[in-house]
Amino acid sequence: MTVTEQPPEGQPSAPPFTTEVRDASIVEQWDVPTRTYRRYNCGVLAEERPFTEAENASADRQIADTTRRATQAALLERARADLAVNQAYLDKDAAGAAVLEDAVAQVAELTRQAVGFIRLTVGADLLDQHDLEPDGGI
Repeated sequence: MTVTEQPPEGQPSAPPFTTEVRDASIVEQWDVPTRTYRRYNCGVLAEERPFTEAENASADRQIADTTRRATQAALLERARADLAVNQAYLDKDAAGAAVLEDAVAQVAELTRQAVGFIRLTVGADLLDQHDLEPDGGI
């Protein structure tokens, strides 16, 4: 049995376009964008139908999971960049060069980072929020 997944062109992090299971002469395909199931026998289409409720639920979970993983990756990437921003502020403060405006800006920066950290830590539905703008946390 072979399972393959093909993402849409230009969308490597998108949910699979088609999930395919091959076993000898039988090929089963679950086409997520069209929500269509197809079964081929020796290369001939033997069955084509809309997804069942269970298949739709599975596709929805797969799309949500893929979106969450992408959001999590973006938040982690932003967290790595934030470490440099925080270290730069600490270095400036240690050198005695930080002024009040720097401290105020750093508080806002740390608040944004804390929101992102909470989203990463709690996960699940908080990762469904796609607001990765500068004020959206990490």
